[in-house]
Amino acid sequence: MSSIDFDDGAADGLIRSARDASAELRGQGAGRRAAAEDASTDFAGAYADRFLESVKIEATDRPKLAGVLDDLADQVERAKTKAAGERERQRDLAAWAERDEQRRRTAADALIPASALPVAYDPKPSEKATIPSTLEAAFTAHKRTRTGGGTGHGRSSADPVHLRAFAASSRIADDAAQSTAEAVATALSRFRSSCTWTPVGNVSLVQGFEQLLEENRADSAWVTRIAEAFERAGGGGALANTSMDSIIADDISTELRALLADDLTPTQVAARWDELGFTRDDAAGLSALPTSVLRVLGNLEGVPYWARSCANVSLLDRRIASARAFLDDLDRPGRVYSPEARRDAENLTALESIKDSLLAGTGRAPRSLILLSEDEPPLAGVSIGDLDTASNVTVSVPGMNSSSEKMFDWVDASQHVYDEQARVGGPTDRAVVAWMGYKSPALPVGNLDVLHSDRAKAGGPKLASMIRGLDATRSGDMPTVNVLAHSYGSTTAAYALAEEGVHVDTFTTIASAGIPDSLPTADDVHTDHFYAGQARNVWAPSQGTIPFIGFGQGDQYAVVGRNLSEDHHIDPTSTGFGATPFGADGSDGLSGVTDHGVHVAGDTGYLDRGTESLQNVAFATTGQPEQLTAYHRHDLDFEDALLGRFANGD
Repeated sequence: MSSIDFDDGAADGLIRSARDASAELRGQGAGRRAAAEDASTDFAGAYADRFLESVKIEATDRPKLAGVLDDLADQVERAKTKAAGERERQRDLAAWAERDEQRRRTAADALIPASALPVAYDPKPSEKATIPSTLEAAFTAHKRTRTGGGTGHGRSSADPVHLRAFAASSRIADDAAQSTAEAVATALSRFRSSCTWTPVGNVSLVQGFEQLLEENRADSAWVTRIAEAFERAGGGGALANTSMDSIIADDISTELRALLADDLTPTQVAARWDELGFTRDDAAGLSALPTSVLRVLGNLEGVPYWARSCANVSLLDRRIASARAFLDDLDRPGRVYSPEARRDAENLTALESIKDSLLAGTGRAPRSLILLSEDEPPLAGVSIGDLDTASNVTVSVPGMNSSSEKMFDWVDASQHVYDEQARVGGPTDRAVVAWMGYKSPALPVGNLDVLHSDRAKAGGPKLASMIRGLDATRSGDMPTVNVLAHSYGSTTAAYALAEEGVHVDTFTTIASAGIPDSLPTADDVHTDHFYAGQARNVWAPSQGTIPFIGFGQGDQYAVVGRNLSEDHHIDPTSTGFGATPFGADGSDGLSGVTDHGVHVAGDTGYLDRGTESLQNVAFATTGQPEQLTAYHRHDLDFEDALLGRFANGD
């Protein structure tokens, strides 16, 4: 007699675990439904649609799995019954065979035929073995789509509190279901090894059960990221689906990837941006984008400036927070920080100066951060006024010894220009950009970069790119564009305005360190009007370690930059160059410039309030050249002055 390899205890364990798992899944229905309904409160838009789709899929898959588990338990019960029946058949057949053998021995002992013995009714049990049914329990959970192109354009809104409550409730339910899933998997494994009499076919419910829980866990994480996105954006409102895709996936969505593709011109970028359909209502969502996206978006020419500022301000805040955390944790053993955090800590002075320059605009014309680079220190650009709508735009380019570590000062000087433009009757819808977008040379103290054009040649293309970006972004409503450049900034700007395809309405220089020799006349610079202001050049005995430079009531640096330079000697106020010069030494109650700087003690720098220079800059950049005060030529013969100093023993 063959044996039956069927352990009733193993079968009972599988039946029990399957019934328990089914009961757990069915019992979760009301709770999950209530949590989903709460989460749907104030949840609207494409992401809400995706959420409801996922809820419906879960609500379909879960009872389906419960049914498969119940059916599995039923099959095992039937298998157990069949196994018991087969054991009984085999026992009955063995007992009958033994009785039949006994009858034969009795007949043999009596020497009579077995057929002559008294007949007793003892039918032979079936010799046909019971064929066990194959166990089948197939289940596969459906995949759920959460992000990507399917969300389309438009916006989604949600209450992050309700979303977090749903995620927490779902995780609790999943933990409970997980324990039953593990029990089923263990019981099935024991059944396979202890009940080999019953063949096991496609029993994919174990893997399917895990798939269901994985989808549920992914939903919880997804909903949590949605909640975080709305919290990062201020706790409510509506966010664009395109930006949501990137926020939630922590990656660049298909649409944004197309926008951020390499080798696009500003015009192409502007066209792709328009296709995305973002508006200012999406500012919060853009601010919440992953850092990798913000780094590119904030400096992408062709993207509207409000969007760039959203990206850059958010990135600036993250970088400052990272830098402070790095410094606060500097002495902790075993700490691990990214190279970016260390870099930002080393440049915290610049980052905080940029932030302070933005905060200083509170209560005044709006300020936006249109440039924030990864350089050390970072390059930056702050717009005073709405650069997306202004009818008059002035880009102010700083001179030597400038960096974002002094961003507050340069933005303050640009604010003076903005205010003065209003005072002289300039347009109300104007903007002034404090553009710290290149690495300027240091003061000529042990460093003579200011006498060479390398920094200007490197910075010129950056400024040209900014102007091309403005042209593309504002192509449908082009403003009057002015460039105002101080000191070495005029050398840099001249290189920019000599590039093909770059043109501005006015170019104004103050305290020019020299126009490149390659641009001998104003006509070689792509501008309709070229204006130049220069205070009196002054000379005095050398002070400290600065050679050939003195002090006095006037500009002590500009002439040195021009005359000692390698290849930018041209004074834009000189006769024959072709620019329109204006006064800066003081007239009609206005102060004269007494220093090369834009901000100096006594408020007599080129861009200090109450100076003739600032007023003329405002006239030049608002289309009022007829109001410019006259320039009084006061040429200083460089060689005579220099030789005179040596004659005096200096």
